[in-house]
Amino acid sequence: MNDLLDLIVFSPDPGQRVRRSDALAGMGFSPRRCEDSNGLFRLFQARRTPLLVMEAELSDLCMAVAGLRAMDTTAGIVAVSTFDSPENRILGLHCGADACFQPDVATAEIAAALQALVRRVPATASRRPPADAEPRAPSAAAPGEASGKWQFHDAAWTLVSPQGVRLALTLAEREFLLKLTASPDKRLPRSDPPGIDAQAGRESIRRTDVVVSRLRRKAQDMNMALPIRTVWGWGYAFTGEI
Repeated sequence: MNDLLDLIVFSPDPGQRVRRSDALAGMGFSPRRCEDSNGLFRLFQARRTPLLVMEAELSDLCMAVAGLRAMDTTAGIVAVSTFDSPENRILGLHCGADACFQPDVATAEIAAALQALVRRVPATASRRPPADAEPRAPSAAAPGEASGKWQFHDAAWTLVSPQGVRLALTLAEREFLLKLTASPDKRLPRSDPPGIDAQAGRESIRRTDVVVSRLRRKAQDMNMALPIRTVWGWGYAFTGEI
């Protein structure tokens, strides 16, 4: 488990708690569930996590966030409640939340906010392990270490070049690269399979082109030669070894 993707999902609603945690687990995070504030503080003290998703009625949530923030000033907290006015959002932020969302927020948007919080944590940061943690077997190569191939790290939220340069990915970039590198011959068309809605097809092409353009610009800023090539009139190909 990657420590930076370890998180606590807090919600008194059992159904919502399961839905949020399962969706975040599917995006590469390692969630632990919690249903009440007392359990939250015990769980956090037992193993401090860098990230929390906290969802509850506004007054209860603000008290829980404030208590958690008093315990740790560096944890990334995403709060979900009735933040339907500037006053409520200001209250949530003053209590210690890093981001405030309405209850109908998509889990993908929560994941994007969590990744933004992960990027502020230094790569060398570590959290105190649980008391009963077992020694981990050494991995073949440390994250960021040159391996001769392109690699995904941090549950595919980071692309690492053969030279060990790390490129943090957004949700859209991650999904595109995973599809591209897992496809036959590592080639992918620019749009979804053709359907009856021509406008939807054009929007799909535009979204893919924007994702690739941003990826290339980010890689260029880091002097990284990203092996994504345009297959003219069709789509994109990943030409590196991964």
